Amino acid sequence: MMRALAEFMMRGRLQAGTVAILGYLIPLLAPVAVALTTLRKGGTEGVLILLVGASPALLSMWFGETNSLITWMALLSLSVVYVAALTLRITISLQLMMFAVMALAAVIALMTLSVAPNVVDTMSDNVMQQVAALEQQGEQDPQSMMPLLTLASAVGMSGLLAYILAVNGLIGVFLGRWMQALAFNPGGFGEEFRGLRLGIGFSAACFLGNVLLSYQGDEYWWWSNILAVPLLLVAAAVAHEAVRIKGLGVQWLVLFYVVALIMMPVVMSIGFLDAWINFRDRLQKKQ
Repeated sequence: MMRALAEFMMRGRLQAGTVAILGYLIPLLAPVAVALTTLRKGGTEGVLILLVGASPALLSMWFGETNSLITWMALLSLSVVYVAALTLRITISLQLMMFAVMALAAVIALMTLSVAPNVVDTMSDNVMQQVAALEQQGEQDPQSMMPLLTLASAVGMSGLLAYILAVNGLIGVFLGRWMQALAFNPGGFGEEFRGLRLGIGFSAACFLGNVLLSYQGDEYWWWSNILAVPLLLVAAAVAHEAVRIKGLGVQWLVLFYVVALIMMPVVMSIGFLDAWINFRDRLQKKQ
């Protein structure tokens, strides 16, 4: 089904644009259409599909039918997906693509905080409304609300914005790359993902940045998590390659992801150490 969808989008602008417009109703379709078109046909075609996919949200906001915050978040996410896909097309490097996504997401969030603070204020107000609702219901005591109140600060909300943009950008480009492989190079995405590694400098910067920000207080929680994402993805690549090399069942991957949810710092450390140790190469040599 997904291969058929990829082949349909690659028939032309009309088909890809139609799928992108449907993304207004089914959120993942627009990022996938933008990513796949950009990866396969280049930046110019990708921009056209981006504009087509963004048009329903812009029109809806113009007529006041949707929340402007949600609309802008969707538009910014599509832009990050486009830049990520274009970077991957040019460099053929997942590492450089992830760096571009993280850098762009951070820049957009910081610029939003400086140029359009009302967007961050709106996000903060939404959190405060949720906190007030919980307090009225008596479901939480004031002390337990402190982390949420801290996260609702300008630094916390800008971090949340950057995190959402980065994660959405990565999801969009990974799905687009996967669908490109389904249509034109079956199995290619799996091989590419399992080979994902970070350079020592990038890996160290992510790990040390995550640790340092973790000690700066709750308002930096989202910022620290952004830096954890590349390391977690590398750890996932190590797990997938280990399962392939050892011929293990899918249940081991399920176990890995459960452990990743429960013990994220440990899994993140695997991604960090892989830059020095190269677990996959060692496993391959033992075969």
